[in-house]
Amino acid sequence: MNQRETDLIKLKKIIAEKDGDGAYENGFSFIHTYEEDEEILLLLFQIFESDWHKGHEDMARAFQYISNPITVETLFKVAFSDFEYIRWNEYFPLQRKCTWALADIGTNEAKKYLEQIAEQANETIAEYATKRLVKWDFEFRRKVPTIGESRYQGFEIGLESYSERLKELPQNGQDIIGYMMKNVDIIDNAPPYHGIVTEYIVLYLVNEKSTAATITESQDLEKPDYSGLKANSLQLSFLSIIHDYNSRQKENQESVLAIWIKKEVFKEILQKVTPKWNPDYDYFGKELERQTIQLDLNEEDFEKLIKEKIDFVFDLSDFIKEQKQYIDQNQIDKLMLPKERIVDFETPELIDEKWM
Repeated sequence: MNQRETDLIKLKKIIAEKDGDGAYENGFSFIHTYEEDEEILLLLFQIFESDWHKGHEDMARAFQYISNPITVETLFKVAFSDFEYIRWNEYFPLQRKCTWALADIGTNEAKKYLEQIAEQANETIAEYATKRLVKWDFEFRRKVPTIGESRYQGFEIGLESYSERLKELPQNGQDIIGYMMKNVDIIDNAPPYHGIVTEYIVLYLVNEKSTAATITESQDLEKPDYSGLKANSLQLSFLSIIHDYNSRQKENQESVLAIWIKKEVFKEILQKVTPKWNPDYDYFGKELERQTIQLDLNEEDFEKLIKEKIDFVFDLSDFIKEQKQYIDQNQIDKLMLPKERIVDFETPELIDEKWM
């Protein structure tokens, strides 16, 4: 008998005997050990929803950590629980952990459950759910894989699988498609959770490796220097810049840079520079019917509209090499790319409950 079979028997025995100590001692560790094992997770859900033990908060924290979408329904149910042993706590810490877990799971189903909690739960618990909903678009970096260094958290790039991308974007037509990020500074921690929103958009640019290294070093020293950047075609589509990068055949001399600018700056650029519509590409260099934009700036415009307005630059070269290896090895299921969407130019500057 292997360890899984032993643990499965133990779980069933804990449930049958309503063994509170067993649930408390094993629930947390079993969730982490079997985070993808649906059969065992379903048994753990039974324990989580039961009133004969005191391990609920530990289990909620573990469910938040694994962020498996299968857990959303049990988290929703426990968000409305009224277990006697913690009834005295008017801050409802268990229910709060459930809202955190749902937010970190980050699926549409999780969001719908949070919306129901915000509408139907008591005032305190509803506020917890509301806060997670207000910050939904700003916290997604906790919910998806990212590239970027942790010390620059505001400029990490959220990723999605290539297969997911194919479902999310139109197959034809002309759209401005790009990677966007909203950062929020909450002004107060009570409803309606006023906060200032800053929206960014990423432009992709091929430049010399030595330039990329100099920029990275200057940012690490907190004295960013973007003066060495050269004006090349700017792309919003990651797959378009990959095609451009591959077609230049200078892989060992050049880097692909992700350049962060404020969305309002990008709008200003579009007013002054006529974009060029080009076919977008798939991960294998095939032209698509969908078209996206390319920006060709002269040195003067590049200096004024880009260099002077840059907030951050990140070198994507290592990430691109990793994806190329997956393509060469035909491991298409492992392909990832930035979570790009059609750019919406309606920009909220101050968030409140109405904006949510």
